[in-house]
Amino acid sequence: MVSILRQAKHQAFVLSKRIRWLSSDVRLRIDDKRWARAQVRKPFVYNPVYYPHTFLLRQSMPLEDVRPVPNKLWVIWLGDGMSPAWKRSLETLQKQPGLDVQLITSFSDGLIAGHPPHPACADLNVMHQSDYLRAYLMHHVGGVYVDVKPVQSRLAEVVDRLNQNSNAWVAGYREVTSNYTPDLPHNLGDHIRRNYRAVMGPSAFACRPGSPFTGEWMRELNARLDYYAGALREAGCGSGNAYDRPPNYPIRWSEILGDIIQPLSMKYQSHMLFTDDIKPQLHNYR
Repeated sequence: MVSILRQAKHQAFVLSKRIRWLSSDVRLRIDDKRWARAQVRKPFVYNPVYYPHTFLLRQSMPLEDVRPVPNKLWVIWLGDGMSPAWKRSLETLQKQPGLDVQLITSFSDGLIAGHPPHPACADLNVMHQSDYLRAYLMHHVGGVYVDVKPVQSRLAEVVDRLNQNSNAWVAGYREVTSNYTPDLPHNLGDHIRRNYRAVMGPSAFACRPGSPFTGEWMRELNARLDYYAGALREAGCGSGNAYDRPPNYPIRWSEILGDIIQPLSMKYQSHMLFTDDIKPQLHNYR
């Protein structure tokens, strides 16, 4: 009898947990649809007074000259553990027409003479080394970056569209759900979540090199690495796979990528080119 009661209690717990998950998913879908409709009716307009005490209020970096977007596709895979599905995606990306495909498999391969990386990069987990390299390459060289995920469209056409519009600094896809936006405090987090269709997704983008967007991305990224340098050194996580992070590893998953570029895409809304032509497959790609 005791065993039966325990089993019934466990089944009730599992059922209640599934119901909570389902309820949360339903609320997310409802909120996403409501916020997306609101974004269509009243497009987001950046107003700095709403974001005090954030890096967005630092002085904007100047645009010294409008540099063309090169016909380069950067694909970064550091470490090991590439699944057959990822390998198929990589083979497809390497066949993108009209682009010089650059596969980076070690951190040093992505470095450019005269532009040393932040010293703390040696202590980053390989996933965060990849996050650093995509900022570094977009700022110093430019071009297209795509995660190792399937892409159906011709990415060279996105580069052409950027080069035809000197006012556009970045091309990206609109974030697909508020659930993918960073959990940031106060107005910034709330506005990003509610205006998720006005921010770029972090899995693929094209950038004009040397723009204020990439300059401020690098500036904030380096500032965060300045702060975390000592803790990173103590954690000793400069090797291993992307998901191998000890408990004392100090940097959150999205802290040096999405937490920076998604707020910046709000700030530089008028210089964004949003297109689903650059959006990779975001489900079942592993």
